[in-house]
Amino acid sequence: MAIAMPLSAQQTDDDEQTVEATGEIVVTGTRRNDLKAADAALPIDIITGDELVRKGSSDMNDLLRSEVPALNIQRLVSNDGAVFTRPFSLRGLPPDQTLVLVNGKRRHRGATVQFTNVPYIRGSQGPDLAAIPSIAVGQLEVLRDGASALYGSDAIAGVMNFGLRRDREGGLLIARYGQYYQGDGEDFLVQGNIGLPFTDAGFINISGEYVNSATTSRGSQRPDAQALIDTGVQGVPVPAQRWGNPESEAARIFVNSGIELSDTMEFYAFGNYSWSKGTTAFFYRNPNTTFIATSIPTTNNPGGPRFSFRQLYPGGFTPDFGATITDTALASGIRGEFSSGLTYDLSASYGQNHASYRIDNTVNPSLGLSSPTSFKPGQLEQRELSFNLDLTNPIDIGTADPLTLAGGLEYRKETYEITVGDIASWQVGPYASLIDPDTGNRIGLPVGSNGFPGFSPIQAGEFARDNWAAYTSIEGNLTDALQIGLAGRYENYSDFGSKFTWKASSRYDFSDAFGIRGSVNTGFRAPTPGQSNASQVQTNIDSVTGAPLTSGIVSPNNPVAQFFGATPLKPETSMNYSAGIVIKPTNRITLTVDYFNIKVEDRIAVSGNFNLNAAQRAQLAALGIPGGDSFQQISFFTNSFDSRTQGIDAVLTVGFDLGEGKATLGLNGNYTSTKVIRASPVISADRERFLELEGFVPQWKGNASFDYQGGRFGFLARANYYGEWTDYGANLAADQTGGAELLVDLEASYKINEMFKIAIGAENVFDNYPDLEARQSQINNGIRYMRFAPIGFNGGFWYLRATVNF
Repeated sequence: MAIAMPLSAQQTDDDEQTVEATGEIVVTGTRRNDLKAADAALPIDIITGDELVRKGSSDMNDLLRSEVPALNIQRLVSNDGAVFTRPFSLRGLPPDQTLVLVNGKRRHRGATVQFTNVPYIRGSQGPDLAAIPSIAVGQLEVLRDGASALYGSDAIAGVMNFGLRRDREGGLLIARYGQYYQGDGEDFLVQGNIGLPFTDAGFINISGEYVNSATTSRGSQRPDAQALIDTGVQGVPVPAQRWGNPESEAARIFVNSGIELSDTMEFYAFGNYSWSKGTTAFFYRNPNTTFIATSIPTTNNPGGPRFSFRQLYPGGFTPDFGATITDTALASGIRGEFSSGLTYDLSASYGQNHASYRIDNTVNPSLGLSSPTSFKPGQLEQRELSFNLDLTNPIDIGTADPLTLAGGLEYRKETYEITVGDIASWQVGPYASLIDPDTGNRIGLPVGSNGFPGFSPIQAGEFARDNWAAYTSIEGNLTDALQIGLAGRYENYSDFGSKFTWKASSRYDFSDAFGIRGSVNTGFRAPTPGQSNASQVQTNIDSVTGAPLTSGIVSPNNPVAQFFGATPLKPETSMNYSAGIVIKPTNRITLTVDYFNIKVEDRIAVSGNFNLNAAQRAQLAALGIPGGDSFQQISFFTNSFDSRTQGIDAVLTVGFDLGEGKATLGLNGNYTSTKVIRASPVISADRERFLELEGFVPQWKGNASFDYQGGRFGFLARANYYGEWTDYGANLAADQTGGAELLVDLEASYKINEMFKIAIGAENVFDNYPDLEARQSQINNGIRYMRFAPIGFNGGFWYLRATVNF
């Protein structure tokens, strides 16, 4: 569905009072073109582009965390690809259960399947929000309700629709510099936007940004590394293990355009290109307690020469893991209206996300001292192609207004590709297994680039599926007080079959000041080709025979996994209920309170580990299963549990005049509780995973904000509240609960003239940190603060920003 907007520029300052009085027209979760957010039957939040650029953060994920109370995101440090494609959670559900749109068109996923051990996001594959620069957004709409009947797969928790700027004249230039109070993490951001006319009947709007962020370090020296330093060992890294933000650099551009072909027809096109590069630190390899200490003979002669990696790394080493991510998308189409009132939108879109990994300051131990110290362990790519036809038509049945009848067709193709890494990154070298001539025992060194083994030929491949869908809906006002909506959608997937979803919604206004609303709907999330085929394996050596053995997560389509009961993944399905009230005592005060209840069945998780003995490997070989005799331990993704997520969202907005300017007071609160209501032994037997599905993110989250914009001066204050949460372990003694936290952001701005404006501000102005880590096992890794805290662990951040309007 495309956004139905005129070609004229966005609202000017002179129109602010009109916007404030009438509300913003919304397009998310509806096929109507006349619906205001405050009058919708569904909870929809509107965040303007101006709100997004008036922040200290440069990452879209962090911007949304402070604007959407139901959204949580953590800064992951040593979690492979999750460090760079950050997984978010809306209403406690994984990122691929929230649908992301740009200009009403489905946004493609990122290439990273999340193998991080964080249970509620493990195995998910969501879009890369960081690829969307804040300056490109004219209006963000967040639908807090299921919408699979309108949009198809993924829209279980809700929908985020990024509407791009459409100005055809003028421009905006922003330069911002900031750093953390501790003096590190220097962050430089340059953003620009320009609107240009495209003939007399069209526009081209171009947005771009460049970001350069330095690392932070909030850990302490590991005790074992310090002990080495104290005894005079040379080459010990300081700190041996860094806990903090990665080093990163990014350049991004978005283009939005449209031209009126006639009074009733418009051609539109938009797209983006994003490039980003980042590096993070992995765990420290101690020279006394890891493979570095192993002494390996270089000949078969007793008493002959030997080597160890102490020769290369006398003080141990810490691998540096990096990723280069490119993101490209293009969508175009024609929309218009016939004289009968029938509107149409015919479009095509293509999106691609590519992740290329690298790992430095490490070795493939099995290759010995001849091993490279830098590797390219492989690449991942997600490609999506879509074609859409959307139709709407007014139906006059004698009600207060004509109803909107809609229908449409969609075809999509998804492709996931895994590319083999450097040979040295996965190769089984000569020192993987050998007999020590001095002892007669079998010894050996690990295989693959240590820290992140490369993708081998057995993992690589191209995996695709397609699907088509048909939908219909009808909505509108039956009376001045009663609004209804009905929708249904049928989809057919090449890999798992068909699915039908439906939705019913309604709103009744008892007066201009009070109304009630609610909906009931079904939803689903189709497992992606990446989830069905991605794997994360490494090679070990049998201590008795010396044969190479594979262990790790494999595809559920792998014959070895199927030998242990794996079946092809099936869709996760949901049943959503919501009900709420809307109170509008005046045009400038709105209060909404909404209850939601989301039951998700057949959620995908990783199975327990299956250890294969020699007899089972022989049986697999006898069955002719390729590679069956080389597996030592496997696990796989499987549909393994059901959950129920319920809670309340409350949003209060108050606008008022203050002196020569305007002020807005906002209060937002969210309570979300998730319970596992059915679990296979895979989940219930794993205490840590089971409990973290329910308690790893705060149940309570909210913020209060005050925003004043006067003739010259501006002021913004925001307080963000995060409730307590628990990082669980294998037993009660390994649990630690992080306390509730309050972060305060402040910004003051001054308009020098109509063109220039400067601002100074701080996020987390009082330099608040999460609770100190109390578990010795974590302290031994140099962790000072609870590393998964929802507030992060970097402390206060100050910034200066200059803005030029022209």
